[in-house]
Amino acid sequence: MMILKKTYSFLLIVLVSFTISTCTEPFEIEDDTFENILVVNAILTDEVKQQEVLLSRTFSLKAEESELSTERNATVKVVDDLQNEYIFQETDPGKYVSTAIFSAQPGRTYQLLINTNDGKSYTSNPETLPQSVQIDNLYAERMVNDDEIEGVGIFIDSSDPTGISNFYRYEYEETYKIIAPSVITSEFRVVSESPLALDLFPTTEERVCYKTEFSNNIIFNNTTDLTENKIRRFLVRFIPDNDFKIRTRYSILVHQFVQSKAAFSFYETLQEFSDPESIFSQTQPGFIPGNIFSENNLNEKVLGLFEVSSVSSQRIFFSFRDLYPVEGIFPYIEDCTPLTPENFGAAAILALVIRRREFLYLYPNDDPQPGEGPYYFVPAACGDCTVLGSATAPDFWQD
Repeated sequence: MMILKKTYSFLLIVLVSFTISTCTEPFEIEDDTFENILVVNAILTDEVKQQEVLLSRTFSLKAEESELSTERNATVKVVDDLQNEYIFQETDPGKYVSTAIFSAQPGRTYQLLINTNDGKSYTSNPETLPQSVQIDNLYAERMVNDDEIEGVGIFIDSSDPTGISNFYRYEYEETYKIIAPSVITSEFRVVSESPLALDLFPTTEERVCYKTEFSNNIIFNNTTDLTENKIRRFLVRFIPDNDFKIRTRYSILVHQFVQSKAAFSFYETLQEFSDPESIFSQTQPGFIPGNIFSENNLNEKVLGLFEVSSVSSQRIFFSFRDLYPVEGIFPYIEDCTPLTPENFGAAAILALVIRRREFLYLYPNDDPQPGEGPYYFVPAACGDCTVLGSATAPDFWQD
């Protein structure tokens, strides 16, 4: 299995050269190694939807987060071999979305055309849609990984009876249910600032929430070395059994993208170069070209890829007890042992705790001991699950 960080940060490695005498000595990043290069992240799929293109600029490793640059006010379109044009409009800084809903069609050839605000033009190689391959089965099983860690593996089976498609990439969206363990029935409110006066009011905090997270890795597989063009028990995701995400109920939606050989090779090379060990190796591959070029200057570097891909998706659900019927449930993400610090009884501290809502009132401490305060509190996440997720269940959710 091959995994590559999805963020653009790994792309910057190809733009920086290091002066290293030994792998243990410190090194300095020279300012003159930085190049301001257009970065393109564009994938056109056979899904009927608004397609997206992301444009940005490389930035120096010394740059502050506020200096990170998106490519604004560009003109972006996709043109097919019948001269049909699909116009993209900037909806967020650097994010361009097609004004029409459309999908890549078999037998058609597509090109990406970009005109930046500074008058430069860029184009991609013509790309065609690969043969679609459906996911046959997506399933979860208990396992022990190569690092001897126990957990849950998410596996995929698929096959291409035509034998045409050999290169695959996977992404996933995972959603998990959160149940806050503490029941909050009252809350303090500040009645008067000076002198400080507080009162208790009945309240009900949300205890059931949902959180969705997207994969931050790109996962590859290919069938070129197999006797049959079938994928069996390919591990898409591994989750340690003490991970909070599977504590109650969990769902994962996996997308299988069929890639061209050129796209697979591009990301495979980036993966090899993004390996921390390769950064410090004697051999550096330098700039890794994609399939997008400047029309004004053939020597100008452009980073990224215009990819046309067919997609198959499948979702599964499971609860902790489905896979762990007798084992104890792992602890909550926060330590929810009630707290009663003595300084929480001080008016100024108590008012600050109430305003910040980092802790929630649980119940009174009727018999404070030395070092204890008059009230018990718990971290906010223990009684209000909206600290961690959304109280609105997704439309697809199944209990």
